[in-house]
Amino acid sequence: MGLFHRHPGRDRPPGKVLIAMRLIRTRVTSLEMKSRPDAVVPVPPGAGTVAVFEAKTMALAEYRALYRRVGEAHHWTSRLMSDERLRREIHDRDTRIFVMSVEGRRAGWFELDIRRQVDEVRIVHFGILPEFRGLGLAHVMLSRAIFAAFSTRPKRVTIETNTLDHPAALALYQKHGFRPYAVRDVETPAIETVLEPLRALS
Repeated sequence: MGLFHRHPGRDRPPGKVLIAMRLIRTRVTSLEMKSRPDAVVPVPPGAGTVAVFEAKTMALAEYRALYRRVGEAHHWTSRLMSDERLRREIHDRDTRIFVMSVEGRRAGWFELDIRRQVDEVRIVHFGILPEFRGLGLAHVMLSRAIFAAFSTRPKRVTIETNTLDHPAALALYQKHGFRPYAVRDVETPAIETVLEPLRALS
């Protein structure tokens, strides 16, 4: 999840200094689920009022804030892009974004990519904000992400995690019924090598 797709470079503008890109090697595990569970995971006692809702046409600033709160520690870079490109990605008709709130505060979010051509829904991003971890809420949100993904009746729902993600991610996905079907090694940019050029342009 959150891997950065690199594009061919362009000529360097006059006066610009290129920043060397540090690459990190990581192992990606792809998992799948082919049938929906029977019931959603209940909210743990004492967790407060928990709601999971679809955020249609989410503002770019809110998306970026959630993305970076969850992803910076894990080198997520795929959504660090221009306003135009980000708007095109997250406001696409086949992208659905859901937010989990606890007592009215943003606690986590997930993003679905509906791949109609292959009858598949991919959970592209999934993350709990740091201050809400360790409360059992990841189980609550993942359960609802699975049900939302199966609402379009795909043949399978898929998700990926890598060794840069939270160490509990793989076990969490497997506990909910996802099964690994592929493993691959990739190189992804360290987040600072992507953020520094963006800061230089701001």
